[in-house]
Amino acid sequence: MSRYILTNSEMAEADKITIKNGLPSLQLMENAGKAVFKNLPLKKLHKILIICGPGNNGGDGFVVAKELIKAKKSIDLFFPFKKSSQSIDCKYYSDKIDKNNFISKVENLEQYDLIIDALFGTGLSRYISNNLTSLIKEVNTSSVPVYAIDIPSGINGENSLPQPEAFKCQKTITFFCKKKCHLLFPSKKYCGEVIVEDIGIKKEVLKTINPKIKKNDPNLWIKNFPFPSPIDHKYSRGLLIVNTGPKFQTGAARLAGRSALRVGAGAVRLICDKDSAEVLEPQISVEMLSVINEKNDLLKILKDKKITSVLVGPGNGVNDETKARTLLALAMVDHVVIDADAISCFADNPDELFIDTYPHTILTPHEGEFKRLFGSNFNENDDKVIRCVEAAKKSGSIILLKGADTIISDPSGNVVINSSEAPYLATAGSGDVLAGIIASLVGVNKMSAFDAACAGAWIHSYLGEYLGAGLIAEDLIDNIPLAVKKLQQYERNN
Repeated sequence: MSRYILTNSEMAEADKITIKNGLPSLQLMENAGKAVFKNLPLKKLHKILIICGPGNNGGDGFVVAKELIKAKKSIDLFFPFKKSSQSIDCKYYSDKIDKNNFISKVENLEQYDLIIDALFGTGLSRYISNNLTSLIKEVNTSSVPVYAIDIPSGINGENSLPQPEAFKCQKTITFFCKKKCHLLFPSKKYCGEVIVEDIGIKKEVLKTINPKIKKNDPNLWIKNFPFPSPIDHKYSRGLLIVNTGPKFQTGAARLAGRSALRVGAGAVRLICDKDSAEVLEPQISVEMLSVINEKNDLLKILKDKKITSVLVGPGNGVNDETKARTLLALAMVDHVVIDADAISCFADNPDELFIDTYPHTILTPHEGEFKRLFGSNFNENDDKVIRCVEAAKKSGSIILLKGADTIISDPSGNVVINSSEAPYLATAGSGDVLAGIIASLVGVNKMSAFDAACAGAWIHSYLGEYLGAGLIAEDLIDNIPLAVKKLQQYERNN
């Protein structure tokens, strides 16, 4: 259940179905408030400020207040709205709180040990007033920790973007499943630690909602991961063709090729011109090398039935030759990974590429390449997930939109978010390693293009988190076997 990521509307539907199936809305609110309460560090708390809104998020906050009063904790409740604006359930629980616990103005924040944000949560549908914006800013500049209920107020739960001010929280307690903003930047940095609590919504509800977004997790693809068997040989483990760049730009292709071998490809063949071969040959050991002088040479290579995938783009140069090799690979081989320069080659005429891309083709743009290929219309949408989905539909292929919160989508609208804590992956050559890993996995045994993209992103971010400070691209390559062993253990234990 925790793999699913819900949109605001999907979460609202989950609540609605649960209530219809017999769990009263007041009980759902009671369960939510008590779930928040149990996550509070009670022994460290003497005085707590709870900021409540007029909707169900505020109602959850009033339940928390009720529980804190029962626990004999000192609380202040700030409700900066008219009582008439309250939802029915919110009013029910606010009326249970003694009026002496309400304050008309927040003063001296440092008197509090904790601030609980029960202002808007996923219910935010408008810009916050200036007064509340000032309060949020004041809270954020104080030293008092903030816990949010569901999502930090000030975050738009649909596009995961903060308003000019949003609560910066130490912890966020959400319900049933995580929401998009818990994984996507910039909203993720406002959430702090995210705790998912059960409030009585049954997992069968997901079958009705049929959410399209999941968090990247080995459970999604581990059954199809191409672990070798005792009877495999090098070509049954996959033959990857990597197109290299000109003489002084071969490093990216070498990184990709070596990454592919490390993750499990049985053989990697680098293709290049004669000048590049003179640079490459002394620097490679187990990679094969083929020199091509004209288009027919490449055509002959790509006719090899043992080829499982082709990688085009890393360090290839933005030129007609790269474009021609990309289109030829698409015409000759099922599984093609298009990265870096091979994406930018089609910036002026993306339809020239899309006419030859398929659901088993993988494009791996970063934000800049994405914008160049798909144009400003796609980038006008603030929702990164929707942009990725629409791009996958337009191209008819798998899109892996790289970033700290990498999004992977297929043309049918399935989405996986790969959210990691690996800032040191922002280093030269890191993307080439990722491309090589994905290209190695796709098409081997039962590994689909979508699964390969997800698995590659997971391995890449796992290594980034494992290695941390000071890593360079070569470190990622050298430690790929550790990630594969981790997955082997995972498969055995599940």
